[in-house]
Amino acid sequence: MAGPVRHPLRAAPPLALALLAVCALLLAGCRREPQPPAGFQRIPREAAGAPRAYQIGFSALPAELTDAAYLASFDLAANYGELLLIQRAPAWADFMPGRSPSDQLNDATLRERAALQERGLQLLYALDPFDPADRGRLASPPPGYASKQLSDGDLRHAYVLNARYIALNYRPAYMALGTEVNATFERDPAAYRAFVEAYAEVYRAVREASPETRVFVTFQYEQLLGIVPWEPPHVPRWELLDDFAGRLDLFAITTFPSFVYQVARKVPPRYYSQLREHSSAPVAFAAAGYASSAGRDGLNSSTAAEQRRFLQRLLRDADELGAALVVWFAGRDPAFATQPPYDLLASIGLRTADDRPKEGWPVWEEAVRRPFDPSTPPVPQTPQPEQ
Repeated sequence: MAGPVRHPLRAAPPLALALLAVCALLLAGCRREPQPPAGFQRIPREAAGAPRAYQIGFSALPAELTDAAYLASFDLAANYGELLLIQRAPAWADFMPGRSPSDQLNDATLRERAALQERGLQLLYALDPFDPADRGRLASPPPGYASKQLSDGDLRHAYVLNARYIALNYRPAYMALGTEVNATFERDPAAYRAFVEAYAEVYRAVREASPETRVFVTFQYEQLLGIVPWEPPHVPRWELLDDFAGRLDLFAITTFPSFVYQVARKVPPRYYSQLREHSSAPVAFAAAGYASSAGRDGLNSSTAAEQRRFLQRLLRDADELGAALVVWFAGRDPAFATQPPYDLLASIGLRTADDRPKEGWPVWEEAVRRPFDPSTPPVPQTPQPEQ
């Protein structure tokens, strides 16, 4: 197996964290390195049902903070899907001017790539430059750069080289070069503008390094619509898509409506179908979830049955949209998510932390058995009564 490409460019909120910030904190915090593959056992899968246009999968969020649990998240995604989401902050220090990727980074890349290849998994790699707890600042910048943004030449250089390193070494099928970018707009418009300018450069770099990779950013959908309950309401900010015109291979969202709608039937009929009115790019559900039990402070007043109903709704809408991706954020509940703000995601898995299936799991299994065929046309929309 070839080693990592080391020098790809050498020739040339206090009251409550936004939901997706919590998600990113959990994923970014699980920077575990898979040990050498220990013999993946694939569960036979018999195709059944109508083909689906979208690939399906989970994030790498483990049930426990152990190497074994992290690798088990790869196994679950491979046996019950085709795709794995890995989300991380840039390794700024490895790509600053005059620096080279460390042996530790290269070794971790090789191990992770081997684990993906052994399982036949497609990869959605989300490179998230912003601090999930404060989308107006960068995530863990090097010493001396804490107050700077991507308008700084050194940081921009590191961001571009890190993205290119990922593209060259992982060859991901999909790559998000920013997550929930509208949250940065809400927090710090100047930081957002610096990101938009940097994105144009990094988009070109990734497409040149890996032309087959589909490149985009993600938008936090509930925040984009202005309906997050702990934030001032606002009109939908569809105009933010214009900032990425011509550089979004997918229109990708993250969506967790149980924070807004306590029961799945309250999610408006056109909640997702309206996406096609605002972009001609294929829709991708880059991370989705719905709680299966009640949470603190009146959030996630849900049940396992409501989680199942939402999953059925999500998959139906994905069929009608001809979506490219459906990623359920957590395959298993994260057992370590016991303290705020992590507890908000404690019941978002389709299986419990000790691997017992919930009511929605058979719905997922049925979707997985449907053969993936990207040429499948959108399913005619099912009329739904207005709520």
